[in-house]
Amino acid sequence: MENYRPINTKAWNQGSFYQWAGIEIIEAHAGEVRLVLHVQDHHRGGGGTQAINGGIVAYMFDALLGTCAGTVWDENTIGQVTITLNIQYLAMLQAEKQVVGVAHVTKRGKATVFMTGEIYDEQGEVCASCTGIYRLRQKK
Repeated sequence: MENYRPINTKAWNQGSFYQWAGIEIIEAHAGEVRLVLHVQDHHRGGGGTQAINGGIVAYMFDALLGTCAGTVWDENTIGQVTITLNIQYLAMLQAEKQVVGVAHVTKRGKATVFMTGEIYDEQGEVCASCTGIYRLRQKK
């Protein structure tokens, strides 16, 4: 990837979007991100079970891919918005303590970023995958 502004992971982790959900950015490099969801009781209830709820998975993907888009901001970028998240739920997401998400930029255009992401259970199995597109807001 080209040289982009690195994101301030400490500041992002302290933001309410991440803290409210119990999400923490572990690694963020140009075009690649790894984060973790620290599982709490309010995350549960998927399919009437103790699995992680699908809405929480969608929230996690928005954080995951949004963080990944943030890693490829340049000096003209002032923000971003989600255009699409296409989520595939592959297996019930069971976890006691944490869930890991990984995302990669597949293409960055002038005003859009295309990404893929996966969410893994504690055994390292992919339980959900996602593709997403984010629009970068540029200085005028």
